[in-house]
Amino acid sequence: MAQEPPRFERKIFDPGLITARALQLPRPLVFTNGVFDILHRGHVTYLARARAMGGAGGALLVALNSDASARRLGKGADRPINPLEDRLAVMASLESVDA
Repeated sequence: MAQEPPRFERKIFDPGLITARALQLPRPLVFTNGVFDILHRGHVTYLARARAMGGAGGALLVALNSDASARRLGKGADRPINPLEDRLAVMASLESVDA
C-alpha cells in the first residue's frame, strides 16, 4: 500500500506556477526568499515575524534559491549542504509558511 505524502508537501509547487498560486493565497501576502540551507533559530524567528506582517488573515510565500544559485552566492564550495528538495520540505513543514 502506497503511503500518502505528508500534508505539508502540498505547500510546495513549481516556480512556474507562482502567479497562479499567489493569486489563491489570502491577503495581505508577504513574500520573502533565501537559501535557508541550514535552518536555525534566526531563520524561523525571521519567518514567524514575516508571517505576522500579514496579520491573522494573510499569508507568507517563501521562495528558495536553487542549488546553483546558492553556490554562486559564495557561501563555500560545499554549499548548499542540504539540496533544494530537502530545503523545500523543511521550509514547507513550518507553521508560519503558507507556500
